Formats: sequence, C-alpha cells, structure tokens
Amino acid sequence: MRKVISVIAMLLGAAALVAGIGQKTFWAPPETVTASMPQLDGEAPLTLIEPSVNDPKVAPVELVIKAKGEFTASLGRSYDVDAWVDNAAHVSLTGIDTVNHKMIAEYVDGEAEVPNPAGDDIFFDSQSADGTMTYRWTAPDSGDWSLLLAAGGKDAAPVDISVTYANDDAMPFALPLIIAGSLLLVFGLALLVMRPGKPKTGSNAQHSVAAAAVVALALSGVTLPMQPQDESSASPSESAAKSGDASSSPASSAPAEESGSGSASASESEEEPVAFPVLTEEQLKSVLADVQKQVGNADEKNDTKALDSRAAGAFKYLRGKRYDMLKDEFKVDKPLTLNTQVLRSAAVPNASEAKFPRVISVVTAKDNDANTLPQALTLVQKSARDNYKVVFAGQMLPNSSFPGIAVGDPATKQLTADAKDLQMTPEKALEALGDVLTNEDSKQKGKFAESEFIKAIHAAQKSESENADEAKVSYKRSVTKGDTFAVSTPDGGAIVAGKLDNKALFERTENADPLKSSDKLTEQLLGSSSSNGNVESTYAEPVMFYIPASGSEDKIQLISADQVLLDVKEVD
Repeated sequence: MRKVISVIAMLLGAAALVAGIGQKTFWAPPETVTASMPQLDGEAPLTLIEPSVNDPKVAPVELVIKAKGEFTASLGRSYDVDAWVDNAAHVSLTGIDTVNHKMIAEYVDGEAEVPNPAGDDIFFDSQSADGTMTYRWTAPDSGDWSLLLAAGGKDAAPVDISVTYANDDAMPFALPLIIAGSLLLVFGLALLVMRPGKPKTGSNAQHSVAAAAVVALALSGVTLPMQPQDESSASPSESAAKSGDASSSPASSAPAEESGSGSASASESEEEPVAFPVLTEEQLKSVLADVQKQVGNADEKNDTKALDSRAAGAFKYLRGKRYDMLKDEFKVDKPLTLNTQVLRSAAVPNASEAKFPRVISVVTAKDNDANTLPQALTLVQKSARDNYKVVFAGQMLPNSSFPGIAVGDPATKQLTADAKDLQMTPEKALEALGDVLTNEDSKQKGKFAESEFIKAIHAAQKSESENADEAKVSYKRSVTKGDTFAVSTPDGGAIVAGKLDNKALFERTENADPLKSSDKLTEQLLGSSSSNGNVESTYAEPVMFYIPASGSEDKIQLISADQVLLDVKEVD
C-alpha cells in the first residue's frame, strides 16, 4: 500500500510541476498587451486625452500616437483644456479597458474648425511630431492634466492611439501547482525510502489515512504563509474574539464615533475644490519673455498691428498713439522698453476652475542689480483661446513698493472692480485718486500715502495756471470704464491697475493775450504756437496702486503712474 501511494504521489507531483512550469514558460501569455482605439463615428479637429487615461494599473502610461502628417500634443490643466475645447467637435479619450484591451473613446459633435492650439499660454507644454509620437504621461504638478492633440485646427486630429502595458492575464494556478507538485514528489520519495517498524494494530490504516490527507493537502495547493500574519489576516476565531472583546467594552464605542466623525470631516474637506495658480512659474516666465519679444518687435517698426498678439486695452491704445506721433515726427520719446528678464514678484491668482478674463500683475527688471529700477506690469487673458496681453506697464515710482508674492501663493485671488473687504473698492479708489490729483485740498488726500507723482502733478498744474496768460484753467478727471483690473495680495489688500482720463481746459478771459504753447509737442498737436480761443488738452494717466485691506491703518500707495499728452485742440 505504501509503494502504491508513493508512486501515485510522485506521478501527481510530476504532472503538477509540468503544468505549473508550463504556465510560467511555454504556456505563458504575452508579457505585454496593446490597447488600441475603437471605430469612431466621425472626424474632429481635436482629440482630447483626459486624465483618467493615466491609469495607475498600467503606469507608466506611454501613448503611441500616429498621424499622416504633422500634429501637436499640448498639455494643460484639465479644466483649462476643457475650456479651450469648448464647443468644438472632438474625440474624447477617457480610459483604457484592460480586460478587452481597448481604448475607451467617443466622438463629440461640434465646430468643425478651431484655431491651432499649439503654443497657447494656457498650455504648460506643446510638442510637435511628424507621423509618430511616443508620449510618456508625466504631470508637471499636482491636479488633473489633459492632453490635446491637433493637426493645425482644420485637419482631422490624430486618432490612431495605442497604449502598451504589462499583461495581467497571468496563469493564477502556476505557483500553487509548482508548490503542490514539489510537495507530492518529496512526499512520494520519502514514503518510498522510508522503512517503517512493525506496525501496531490499526497502524497501517492510520498511515494510509495520514498519507491520503497529505496528498489531499498537496493537491489543494495549501502552502505555508510567506510573511508573518498581521491582524487583518487573523483567523476567523481570533477575529471573532477580538470583535467580541471590543463590543463588550462600553468605552470602545467612543473612539469609534470620533473616528466616524473624523472620517466625515475628512470627506468633506476632500470635496472642497483645490485651487492652483492660473500659470506655473515656468509658464509665466515664458509668457513674459514672449511679451518682451513681441512688443519689442512692434516698437522697432512703430507697428500698431504687431501689438495685437501681446497688447490690449490702455497699454495698446497709448502705445499706438505714441507710434503715430513718432511717424509724424512729433517731438516725443520712444515708448518704455519692456524688460522682463528677471521676475521679482508676481501676483498670480489661484483658481479651481476656468474663469475668464484672468488677470496677473508682476514686477520685472532687466537684471538683478538692486539699483535697477523695476517695471510693474498687468496682463489679462480674455478667454481660454487667447494669450495673455499687457494692459498696463510702467516704471515703479521712487520709494514705492510692490508686495513680495510667490507664484502659487494660495492667498492670491482675482478681484473685480467693485471688490469688497478693502479700504475702498478698486473703482472708487481710482475716482478718489482722480480727485486727489485734481484738487490739492481734496478730502480724499488723507487716504493716500505721499507720492512724488502726486506732488509733480500738483506742481505742474500750478505752473500751468500761473503761466496761462490770465486764462482760467480747470481740470476734469474720469475713470476709463473697462480698464480697471485687480488682484488680491496675501495680506488681504489688492494691486489695482487702471487709467484716468484728464482734460485740461484753458479758457481765455476777455481781452486776454493769446494762449501760447508751453512746449514743442503742444505746439505740434495744436498746429500753432498760440491760440486766440479756448484750448483743451487731453491726457491719459495710467496708474497702478496698492489698496490695503479693510480695517488696515496703512494708506493707498501708488506703485507706478504716468501722464501722457494725447491731444491739444481749440474748443468753443
């Protein structure tokens, strides 16, 4: 009987070993599999690869993208990319079906043509390829990121996309069979060579039962645990005992309730949207470098049209006016050269969704020299498909300061012109500044810190009145609607950029001498060195200032300001 059991055990062990080793070698499935795209209903100018494609089960995800010609892949925050896509027709790639080895995708109908997204400010990175691109999914920062494919915006975007990953269809019984086979072989050989002593009554039956039990255990693939058991792997009886002990103790219910409450709080906090800066520092530096390049090119040629790509609002209007004067050979200086090489401070708002327009305010300089006078700029992004454009730029005033803010500071938010929780709203502060500039004894002057610009304006206006040849001089300032932009600072204050329109009216009194031009530019704009009628001079006053938070004892401080003469004419 012993030999029969031994032979059976060894035969079964050999069979189990062959089967187990075979499942690991010649019967093993491919080590990797490739998921490809399904058949789609139509063509689209965009292919949107959503963050859910970055499946941790198949990480690292490497996309192989093929197309007939050139195409681009642009990476951006998911809500920004969604805002860029908007109502455009696109193929949405949402995941990988690792069971059927297919990409999960659908066609979404919409606009058949879009602008080329490559290189737009809203994207962190854009890569180009001709024919084939292998793209390894790597998020540059926390949060959800999406990839947008396009072939110029008019042609169909690539949809031949595949992902190769490790094959999880492993043979699950390979290891148990190898272990069971080994045990059976060892048992069979041991039983064969074993020389038992004289059995006592009934001992043969007991040996047979024990042998059968060992064979059954081996065939069932029972193995010893490879790692020490923890509490989670305790036997049912031990778990029941621990559970019983816990339930029998009245004190044990309190921590459980606290734990449940803590979990609920954690769950609520997880649901709160996480805010990220609308631009990373790398993106911001790239934007500023291009701003300097494009505006510099426009300055060289006095080309207003060339400003379109990086200028808007008051900045574009005033620079265009200066170009016109230079072309007409008026006696004016060339506009301020933008220097954005060094980023000294940046008020970049944080957002948890795509809201436009977006506003950022920065301080830059041409070098790190402490004696270099920095420049203050405000840029606006009108929509997801627009790039950031300068709406304000000027030298910082002497003794002025701009809060030191790092890109990504969570306290920086975008504000509206009527924002509350400040000493006054941005728009009201502009109106108050206009009154302070117009009237030396303004009731609002106590709200503003001392400024060389304010003093210079008052001195110039006093001089004009004294040299007006008995003419009555009056000034009227108003806020330019639509040109006010604000960003909060970490201390609860705000950086505001805006523009004041200033009209200076010189009214001649009866029998007064003709009005004389005070400088060459005034003479050129008026078309004469003197006038026998009333004269109106029009100025633009672009300004940037800091408003303290409500309740602060600090005063509103001018950061940058200028006065630009635009026109001089005779009026009735």
